Order: sequence, then C-alpha cells, then structure tokens
Amino acid sequence: MIVSVFGASGRSGHAFVRAAAEAGLYQRLHYRNKPSELTPDTATVVVGALTDPTAVREVLRGADAAVILFGPRPDARTVFCASTTKAIIASMRTQEVPRLLCVTGAMIGDQPRSVSLAMKLMSFGVRKAGQSEVMDDRDEQERLVRASALSYTVIKPPRLTDAESKTYNASATLSVGVSSHLSRTALARFLVDEAMQPKYAHSAVYLQDL
Repeated sequence: MIVSVFGASGRSGHAFVRAAAEAGLYQRLHYRNKPSELTPDTATVVVGALTDPTAVREVLRGADAAVILFGPRPDARTVFCASTTKAIIASMRTQEVPRLLCVTGAMIGDQPRSVSLAMKLMSFGVRKAGQSEVMDDRDEQERLVRASALSYTVIKPPRLTDAESKTYNASATLSVGVSSHLSRTALARFLVDEAMQPKYAHSAVYLQDL
C-alpha cells in the first residue's frame, strides 16, 4: 500500500511516518524544505511548496490514500490550509487516489452534542481573540473534505501531546472536553489502522487517550 503524506515535517507527521514504516506501508512524503534525517528507506521524498501543483501531483503519484497532517503555522503570512487542501483534492481526483484522511481538530467545524459546552466556548473565545481567520480557514478545509466525493475521514483530536500512549478511544460521538488529550503516537496509530482498514469512511471521528 502506498500512502501520500502532506505535513510530514511536523511532530504529528514524524509520528505517522514512523508508525506507517513499522506497519510496512510505502510512503510518498512532502517536505517544504530539507527532509528529516529519520526518513525511512521505504519512503520517497518530494521537496517543494504546497502551492506547487507539480510537487502535489508527484506526492500523490501511484498512491492508494493520502493523509493531510499540516495545520496553521505561526510564521505563515496568510492562511493556507483550505486552499492547499482544495488543490490536493483536485489532484487526487485527477490521479484517481480514492482515500483521504484529514486531521483537523475538535474545535473545528461542526461540533455535535458530544463536544462539551466548555470546549465550544473555548472555540468561540479563540475566534474572538483574533484567530477567526485561522479558524475559518480550518472550517473551510473540513467543509472541502466533506464535499470532496472522495472516501474521506475527518479526524478531530483534542489537545495533542508528545506522550508515548498508543491506546485511544475513537467514535463519531465520543465525548470530548477541554481536559481531553491525545498523544501523537496514538493519532499515528489510528491513521495507519484507518488507512489500511477503513472504519470511518465518509464521516468525522473524535479521538482521545484512554
């Protein structure tokens, strides 16, 4: 199985690349700059801007699934998550890559009853505190994925940590709140499992550590 990875250079990306390699998945990794020295031998690296259609096509070449792990960057002058995701989706359609896993967040997009009132208020507060453009961009990213007609899964973790926990709860109706958290190791494990044996196709799923 070949998996394309957008956002391989971040901490969540590193965790996924490691977990996917351990699971025997072949990966095509996108890096904006110099790739990590920890890149496995079973991976192909593509270096280029996310705005470069040629680079995006090359990352997706021959893939069975794509994983989007990038998020807002403090040094970014403009928001980019929605526009870049739109370009990836368009290229996936052209190249007939059927499966898309996109990591957003528990405060992004629609929030069902299982998301606590405190977390909903936190989301509102973040937007009012000057992050509305960033949050709106992420909302639009999630909307684009849901409307893509691909076999998608939106993954909505709460606060991510660098703990080594590999056990987690996952459900479309999982109760999450401001104290909920998920290790990047557990996130990576879920993504690998979901890429190999989809359980949440055409839906959004919440996760948190056990």
